[in-house]
Amino acid sequence: GKVLVYDRVNSNEGNGYDSSTGKFTAPRNGPYVFTWTAITQDKYNLNVDLYVNGKKIGTAQADGAPGPQNSSGSNTVVLNLKCDDVVSLRVQDWNAQKDRQFYGTPHSVSTFAGWTL
Repeated sequence: GKVLVYDRVNSNEGNGYDSSTGKFTAPRNGPYVFTWTAITQDKYNLNVDLYVNGKKIGTAQADGAPGPQNSSGSNTVVLNLKCDDVVSLRVQDWNAQKDRQFYGTPHSVSTFAGWTL
């Protein structure tokens, strides 16, 4: 799956998130919370998966079919990460699924957030 890159960053304490790659690298050991929301346009669907070091951990599914409205899916996970573990969001079969539309606006309706406990 294609890694989602969020180029608008509201805060990045510890500089763990890289807005050029879309990857978060844990700056230290400990428990972290990650939450994400995916919006799909009318009549489309998609799955956005959270990966840690290349292993799928969770999915947020947005199913706008058959319409006529946009649809959202979200998920939240708590993970015990080690320093330098890498977390990313990926869209399943992005290249093969031309009908899947990930929806965002300047107001960040599709979001990704993480923090330490």
